[in-house]
Amino acid sequence: MIILSSSGARVDLELRQGAAFARTFTHKTNGVVTNITGYTFAGQIRTIDNVLAATFTITTVNASQGTFSVALSAASTSSLTVGEVYVWDLEQTVSSSTNELLRGYVTVLGEVTQ
Repeated sequence: MIILSSSGARVDLELRQGAAFARTFTHKTNGVVTNITGYTFAGQIRTIDNVLAATFTITTVNASQGTFSVALSAASTSSLTVGEVYVWDLEQTVSSSTNELLRGYVTVLGEVTQ
């Protein structure tokens, strides 16, 4: 589980091509768990040229405990190219105000055993 405590923090992701990806996050403000009831989240992976490559499925796990999951299906990661440079971000919207929580680079690892 990853703890979110600062806006716009850099977190680089490493994905395996053709494998499902999921991470659970806990949202905190000044070290205190944030109740995320009413929050919406959005996240995408894009090429350096700003072409959409994948969209994360984001699900609230426990709103009162500030936890939510970010996931990609195996089909989504299959379409990513090994060696391509990708960027990603995760945004939250609360009361019509949108802020970036995380951003970083995405490395796609190819399958080894075939």
